[in-house]
Amino acid sequence: MPFIAEDIVRFTPDRGSPFSLYWGEEVEVLGNSGGRTQLRVLERGARPIPGSVAGRLPTQDKRPLQFMMIDVQQGDGLMFLTPAGRKIFVDGGDNELFARFAAARFRGSSAEQPLEVDAMVVTHGDADHFGGLSEIRDSETHRTLRKRLFIHPRRVFHNGIVKGPSTRDSKRVPDEELLGATVPLPDGGLGIRELVDDPTALPDSRLNVPFRRWKNSLLHWAGRGPIEFRRLARGDREAFEFLADEGIEVEVLGPGTRHATVDGRRQSVLEFLREPPKDDSISVAGFDPAGRAYSASHTINGHSITLRLRYGNVRFFLGGDLNQQAMATLNARYSKAQLQSEILKIPHHGSADFDFRLLKSISPAISLISSGDESSRTEYIHPRATLLGALGRIARSDVSLVFSTELAAFFELRGWSKTNDGKRSYFGFERTNFGIVHIRTDGERILVFTHSGKRGMNEAYRLDVDARGKVTMAKSIARR
Repeated sequence: MPFIAEDIVRFTPDRGSPFSLYWGEEVEVLGNSGGRTQLRVLERGARPIPGSVAGRLPTQDKRPLQFMMIDVQQGDGLMFLTPAGRKIFVDGGDNELFARFAAARFRGSSAEQPLEVDAMVVTHGDADHFGGLSEIRDSETHRTLRKRLFIHPRRVFHNGIVKGPSTRDSKRVPDEELLGATVPLPDGGLGIRELVDDPTALPDSRLNVPFRRWKNSLLHWAGRGPIEFRRLARGDREAFEFLADEGIEVEVLGPGTRHATVDGRRQSVLEFLREPPKDDSISVAGFDPAGRAYSASHTINGHSITLRLRYGNVRFFLGGDLNQQAMATLNARYSKAQLQSEILKIPHHGSADFDFRLLKSISPAISLISSGDESSRTEYIHPRATLLGALGRIARSDVSLVFSTELAAFFELRGWSKTNDGKRSYFGFERTNFGIVHIRTDGERILVFTHSGKRGMNEAYRLDVDARGKVTMAKSIARR
């Protein structure tokens, strides 16, 4: 079937209200008459949707690479759909929103015919990045059929750090013991030596609650077929070879392992990172970690799987929850040519704990921030003003595109409302549009767009990237 070649097309279904179609959507063209193209839209529901568009619809034979940053509120949930139809999930938030989007995007799965997910990447072991993936398993019994999704992940990639229970014998576990066995490093630091390849092989007593749930989800999916579990580290050249036939290259830039001697044998470890100072200039000045307290949370974040995906002239930089200490190390190891990327998923939801020099080396044309209000428990003031200010300075050109899932969402005023049990009144807003950011590219052309609360209205931009990394923005996108 062909794919739409225009940026945005207004589609009038035979039944219902008009809506927009976008570059790369798969359609079946039925013919042309009366100045319109009759077609069926194939990717918007359980069944093809018949209708028409004005004029003669331009189509192409190949799907562009599709990237989606799902609005999961606090957390990350990213998805790639390759030209050949391969599916890659990168994190999944900690609630049901990622599962709901995936179920709507990929209809028709069942226990007998699950959706094959070619790779599921968990950048690091914080629940706001992987807890929501277990919601996919739970969706199998959802009372609403269209919200059910059955999957089989062929590959599960992770960084090898598994978080244990936070208390032991009713006492808080010290940070240095929270991530498994450690070993002293020659320079006086501490290294995590208990790096895990297959998280399903660990006893439940070694896992905190989100990891126990994650283990059960993986065992459930493993009942549908084999899963390759792989701990990724800097320089891994084999993990993403399954994409090579599509011309997609994925470099693993982190986490970077060190070596220590354990029981007389040389072993790979991940260095324990330190608690940074409360300093608003940390992004520029950095800090000296020597003597500062070890921090399990900063270690988990700093050792996020860091990927640089290239398709033609277009490069994506995905850094999980990298922090300033880890970003500075990354910037010191790689040249600007090895880091520069047109599209940057901002690490750690726009936290103030970032490194300006690494952002400048990446020099993106499009910056993406996954952040959103969920509850006071998960409020971290993301994105920070210092980060937003930095993005304009480090952009590739004078025109800088910065998207945030939080800003792309839309809330409709509903006024005074009552809770379901009728016991409490509150002044209500309804979330009528989630802040999903879409990017599509054929390796030279980029279309980036979000939706709004008004039907037919999008924020959308079209860019072109040449072989030297020069980015040119079109004055306007092509609509019909």
